[in-house]
Amino acid sequence: MERDTTFEGGCLCGAVRYRASAAPLRGVICHCAMCRRHSGAPALAFVHFPADAFEWLTAPPTWYRSSPFAERGFCPTCGSTLGMREQVLADRVQVCVGSLDQPERIRIDDHVWTRSRIPWFEIGDHLPRFEERSTAVPSRAGGVS
Repeated sequence: MERDTTFEGGCLCGAVRYRASAAPLRGVICHCAMCRRHSGAPALAFVHFPADAFEWLTAPPTWYRSSPFAERGFCPTCGSTLGMREQVLADRVQVCVGSLDQPERIRIDDHVWTRSRIPWFEIGDHLPRFEERSTAVPSRAGGVS
C-alpha cells in the first residue's frame, strides 16, 4: 500500500501544476478514439483522485467540451494533455498519468473501450478489459466519436 499519498504533476512547460493529497481511487487505460485524438497516442492512461483532495497549484488547464458527457483539459501555453472531467464523476478529478511527476507510482486497474483499440497496439498485461466502459464507474465519455 502506498504510504505517501501526495502526488504532483503538470504540463510540459510548467504553466499548469497540480497536487493530489489522497491515494488514487483508480487507474484506467482508455483506448477510445477521443482519447487517442486528445493525446496523440494509441491509448491514454488516467488516474482518478478524490476531488476534495485535489488542487491546481497554478492556473487550471483550459477545458474543451469534447462530447455531451466530458471535457478535456490541456495547457493553454504548451498544449500538454492534462485530464478529463465528467459530470457523472464530479466526485473525482481525472488526470493523465503521463502528466504526473512520478507516474510509476500509479496502479492501473483495467482497460476500457478496447473495442476501439488500434489492432497493432498490444499490451501484455493481465488486467481486466472492457469492450466499452468499466463496471467500476458510471462513465459515459468514451463511446462518442
